[in-house]
Amino acid sequence: MRLVSQELEIVGRQQHPNLTIPFLKAVGEIVNASKNEACLLPDRAKSYSDHVKTKATDAITSRQERVSNSDKIVEDEEEWENILLELNRSKRYRRTVGSIASSCLIAATPLLASSNQVSCLVSLEIIEEGVVALAKVEEAYRAETETKETIEEVIEFASFYQLKDYMNASDDGADENRLLPAINKIWPFCVACIRNRNPVAVRRCLVVITRIIQTSGGDFFSRRFRNDGPDFWKLLTTSPFHIMTPKILREDNKSVLRLPYRTISESSSSTIAEVSSLKVQAAVLDMIAEISRGKRSASALDAVLKKVAGLVVGIAYSSVTGLREAALNALRGLACIDPDLIWILLADVYYSLKKKDLPLPPSPEFPDISNVLPSRPPEDSRTKFLYVEYGGRSYGFELEFSSVEIVFKKMQSLVFVDQMRC
Repeated sequence: MRLVSQELEIVGRQQHPNLTIPFLKAVGEIVNASKNEACLLPDRAKSYSDHVKTKATDAITSRQERVSNSDKIVEDEEEWENILLELNRSKRYRRTVGSIASSCLIAATPLLASSNQVSCLVSLEIIEEGVVALAKVEEAYRAETETKETIEEVIEFASFYQLKDYMNASDDGADENRLLPAINKIWPFCVACIRNRNPVAVRRCLVVITRIIQTSGGDFFSRRFRNDGPDFWKLLTTSPFHIMTPKILREDNKSVLRLPYRTISESSSSTIAEVSSLKVQAAVLDMIAEISRGKRSASALDAVLKKVAGLVVGIAYSSVTGLREAALNALRGLACIDPDLIWILLADVYYSLKKKDLPLPPSPEFPDISNVLPSRPPEDSRTKFLYVEYGGRSYGFELEFSSVEIVFKKMQSLVFVDQMRC
């Protein structure tokens, strides 16, 4: 693993550029094996923890027999020494699996920013599997911690002080928190991958980011989406909504570091094909839907919820029917976080354009629609819609009344009616 990692560093890639992808694939095989082993660890650790707890209960309940029988005391001490040895073996193996997975992530992470599409895609595969491996390693660690606490209780109860000293000596203090530090290093390179604007790599990167957030929880990503979110939301505002000319692309990428041995990707100096752009936008909408639906991952969008909701409503209400289903899916996901916000953004446009046959309140204590929705001056009312204010600007979204009616009625039947019943 160490030799492979050296070949994937800057000097190794410069000396043997033709071997970069084969070495990456070798890392992919290693991380896949690590993931397979890591997925077995939590169940083993939990099973052993339950076994030790049962043994501990038996040891505590048989206190009188142990006190009156010295041979039994020696036998018990030997048994708990074996249990402790087995725990230490398990810890060493878990740390080995975690260390190898971490090494694979360290080796592959810089290549997420590669302009070579194949290198980037293989690296993304390694990142996805490596993050799963580390999550499983940490899950096993939590079960092992329970086992250790149980053993400590028995040692204290039975006065096995020699075992207590051995337990303290065997704990080498290795860092068990691997997942979030690894993701903290991976994230900037994921953003760099998004900035490279390679459509295939960007779509795959969006899927990997979704899996990472679902695995590690959304709280860690709330500040990251607040800081780096514009790089993701720009993908929603490219063609056909907002043509990205070579000049604009250069301005967007002016802060990207260009090292002497790096070549500028062709995709960053020319406009992206409209079909590829639509697929990328659908992938961003799918990412929003997946993240917002999960209870653990939804908090990643807390800091940018209004911004994202405004952009998605603008796309859903536009004339680009190719993104309507993806936008509806994203809106249903966002409604899991804040259904009132989504309803107001949608109803603000729908009832403003309809202007007649407005529904009456279900009972006198509820206000009229006109009092619920934000007021706006009659002139230039289309630019004052709430979704435009939240989204930042219109980005050339053209409202299509047929889309407005279809989307609002679908959301009303699929989401808002269920919310009212709840």
